[in-house]
Amino acid sequence: MFRLTALLGTIALRLGMAGRSVLALIALCILAGISDARADDKTGPCEVFDSALSEATQGQDSLSNLNEGRLKPLFADFFLDKSGQLSLDEIAEQTFNPGHCQRVFEAPKPQEALWLRFSLSNKHDTAKTWFVAFLEFIFDEVALFEESQQGLIPKAMNGRAVPLPERADTAVKTGFPLSIEAGSQKVFYLQITGTFAPRLTPVLMTPELFRGWSILTLVMTAVFLGYVGAITLFCVILFRHVEARFYQFYALNMACFFIFSFIYDGWLSNFLGVTLPVTTIMPIAEFTGGLGVLANIQYCRVLLKIDRDRPGEWRLIWALSALTLITTVLSVIDPWNLSLPLHLTYFICPLALLTVSLKKAREGMPQAKPVSGALLSLTLGLFVAVYFFAFPIEISEAAFAHDLIVLRPLTWGYYLAIMGETTFMMIAISTMVKAARTQEQIAISEFDELKRDAIAVEAKHQEMLKVANAQIEKLKAGMIETSDRKTVPSAEQRTVDQATECILDHISEEGFGARELADALGMSLKTLGRRLKQTHGMTTAVFVRSVRLKFARDLILLRQHHTITEIAYASGFSSAGHFAKIYREEFGESPSETLKLDQ
Repeated sequence: MFRLTALLGTIALRLGMAGRSVLALIALCILAGISDARADDKTGPCEVFDSALSEATQGQDSLSNLNEGRLKPLFADFFLDKSGQLSLDEIAEQTFNPGHCQRVFEAPKPQEALWLRFSLSNKHDTAKTWFVAFLEFIFDEVALFEESQQGLIPKAMNGRAVPLPERADTAVKTGFPLSIEAGSQKVFYLQITGTFAPRLTPVLMTPELFRGWSILTLVMTAVFLGYVGAITLFCVILFRHVEARFYQFYALNMACFFIFSFIYDGWLSNFLGVTLPVTTIMPIAEFTGGLGVLANIQYCRVLLKIDRDRPGEWRLIWALSALTLITTVLSVIDPWNLSLPLHLTYFICPLALLTVSLKKAREGMPQAKPVSGALLSLTLGLFVAVYFFAFPIEISEAAFAHDLIVLRPLTWGYYLAIMGETTFMMIAISTMVKAARTQEQIAISEFDELKRDAIAVEAKHQEMLKVANAQIEKLKAGMIETSDRKTVPSAEQRTVDQATECILDHISEEGFGARELADALGMSLKTLGRRLKQTHGMTTAVFVRSVRLKFARDLILLRQHHTITEIAYASGFSSAGHFAKIYREEFGESPSETLKLDQ
């Protein structure tokens, strides 16, 4: 509860006056509610004094032979060297703060060094080898010194900035083996520099527990990295057909988790031998973390179909993106002092997206429910990880390696967040794939039906053209037979006959008019108009229309078509309404009336 109050106070420092007031009120309520319960457990403050070693820490650092005595917190006095430049002789002369009431220590910032002084006693009858280790992951350098009459003697070094051959132990976890003779007691100093965790938890454990803990940690990190890598390849290979933008953003998100864990869990240092300082690797890790949050926001936008037609949701997406971008830049600039806003966005952004997905689920979107489960897992898991990153649990004792894992919510909270998120997200993607396939099948069925309709319409059209062409040939033959029985026509009459035959040849062409007729006959439009005027008293356009109307009337009388529209199109008219109008003007009755008379 005290940690929760401290977390609220830390967040309040980043907020405005209104936010500070609310959080301060919450913190006061928490303190008031637990002050009575903790009153009897009050141990009093640790006082600063100049003795070589506090009496409270003398003889406390020792392990029993019992199973439950395999690990205990390291009791140490501490001193913070803010310059990080003090010599060993100067360190020995400094006033150390007594550590009899501390199991967790404030970590040094870059350019600072934390010194721990502790006494290690062997109360057994035989020599013992124990490990002094840290539960945290990232250290640039941890140096061990032994106190002697000549001063502080360097014993061993460890850390990610130390080359592998020079490390006291090459296990995944940072630790130092210390051998103590039976019945003896020694005083040691630890110098810690370059760490990212805000607090440090030193412990004393047996070699068996240290090895088991390192192996279990290695297996867990390897399995987790393999899992994240497999999910990344899985979505890249199998989910490209769902939505290109989705699998790209989701693959980027999983790749960021992979890179972050690869760096944070020490694979660069412990397995590749890369000795980069924490001031270099942590901005990279923070950048990948922020980039992963951005990718999470964008693939949720695609998966939940958040577009511009939903202005409120659209603005929320880009507000979260802008917030993440700003906090990522701040965290990259100074991970130690400006990383808290980014760490808060790790679960604030999924929480905001969770409200949108729940709304989509109520609206009936099939993939929204598993997306809600994924975001809820991510929110809760990252909240646990971030909280216990800032406020680690004080470990009193542990007998087995899995006890240390259980007592480190930072580790399993992060792993469960990612594994829970990916599990639900796979369900969401599968739901989306199933819906996409259903829609694809419906679209194929509709396409096949439209294709069949188009083929039927085309066949009908070809049949209509065939009938129309037959009628044209029949009329042409009749006209030729009639003209053969007449005397030789005059030049004007021959022009009229040629014009009539030419119009009938192009009867179904809507754009065949006066100018096209003159061009087809090889004479000027003026000459053609003069001859038609002399013989029929009509202009060329009226003559063309008259021939078309007579052809249409013959089609009606011959019953070659079922509808007036078909007759109009077969006669070269583009509009059935216009055809009916000029037909009435020409013959004094509508086409439908002519059709009825013929019946």
